Amino acid sequence: MPKPALRPTTRLRAVLYLRQSTFREESISLELQEHAGREHCNQQGYDVVAVLADPGVSGRTWNRPAVQQAMKMIEDREADVIVLWKWSRLSRSRLDWAVAADRIETLGGRIESATEPIDTTTSTGRFARGMLTEFAAFESERIGDVWRETHQRRVANGLPANGKPRFGYTYSRDTGFTMHPVDGPVLADTYRRYIAGESVYSLVAWLNAGPTRPASGYGSKSDGLWSDRTLRRVMDSGFAAGFITSRGERLPGAHEALITESEWEAYLEARDRRRVYRRTERSEYLLSGLVWCACGSKMHAGQFGSSRTPKYRCKDAHEKRTHTGGYVSETVLEEEVRRWLADREHRVRRATTEALERRAGTRVGPDPADTLRAQLRDLEAKQERLAERLITDGIPQATYARLRDRYTAEHDAVTRELRTVEVRRTAPIRVLPVLLERWGDLLVHEKREALRSIIDRVVVTPGRPRSSVEIRGRD
Repeated sequence: MPKPALRPTTRLRAVLYLRQSTFREESISLELQEHAGREHCNQQGYDVVAVLADPGVSGRTWNRPAVQQAMKMIEDREADVIVLWKWSRLSRSRLDWAVAADRIETLGGRIESATEPIDTTTSTGRFARGMLTEFAAFESERIGDVWRETHQRRVANGLPANGKPRFGYTYSRDTGFTMHPVDGPVLADTYRRYIAGESVYSLVAWLNAGPTRPASGYGSKSDGLWSDRTLRRVMDSGFAAGFITSRGERLPGAHEALITESEWEAYLEARDRRRVYRRTERSEYLLSGLVWCACGSKMHAGQFGSSRTPKYRCKDAHEKRTHTGGYVSETVLEEEVRRWLADREHRVRRATTEALERRAGTRVGPDPADTLRAQLRDLEAKQERLAERLITDGIPQATYARLRDRYTAEHDAVTRELRTVEVRRTAPIRVLPVLLERWGDLLVHEKREALRSIIDRVVVTPGRPRSSVEIRGRD
């Protein structure tokens, strides 16, 4: 059904659209804009039927709730005129301005400025409006240039590109970011507890039970409490390890780190290792995510059988009937795991002792960590030479981009491998005694995380009277 034409009346209906800029120099209070708009409507004899505002929103985006509502009011014949404080309030995009003006004028509506009166019914007026909107677009681009220069200067000085608060730190112009007396130690302890095996979910509960709350800008919940997403963003940022992030790249920051370099490396290694086990972090079962059936399917824990005892069940055997059986008791698996741990610790300590005895006068083979570090130095040298060739020899941009991306990917891969070697090097000696000596004291999620650092998977061949269990360690 076609919409009716604008109502014939001597008093037009006006909607005031207000937008407060995100740029400090261009930020004009909404109250001032509304006052000017109402004065304009009084002089023109308009009835103000709505006041819509987008506070603190950039004019470079058209995805603004209030401006969309104002446009809809014109389309639905609920208003006849959109009144702005200045032409730039509607948009700083040339395309968005042209589309909006065409839509409104096609419907017989108007767009007017309270402080820049122009008669847009004439060609001269439309030309003048075009000049003002072009200037608004220019100002938007200039503001973007200022922000980019500011960000580059801050990053060059070891400061984050934006000034949002960082949990664990306080900020002042004189001293920069310094450790918060309460939040700082809490954040450092959070890293250490995660490295020790505590899950993100238990850490969230621990943090919410205490006095600390996340800083703004990390996507915290509406009630201000911690969530797993917020905590991961805070910890993954690396700010507590002394890093800042610019365009996805971690760079050394000027602030003091709250955790050591080795703790940060241990966190990254644990984060990578546990990424695939996120769903099982809350599980009450010791080996969740680690048990596989010999048929190649994962086994899922639950209370199965008439006795409702903890067991692991092969999904394919149960649902697809690929083989008979498919169950193994958690008690059986735990016995096998503890036996495997004791045997592994004995072998590790014996190998360590023998290595120490052979060290004197024995030529030791190359350290894999040293080899990886040498590869990193070689890749960094290649990156430097590539940048020099771009500047001095003027190699094609496409060639430069292809080689740059290849060297970067290789560098990232070697870095991850080095991190794994360095962190896992001492893991068997450190983790095994703790597991065996404190098996009865550790919580389920603490034991599970420790096991994941040394066990790749537990392979079960279900059978009666007892299933066959093979434990595959991480080499």
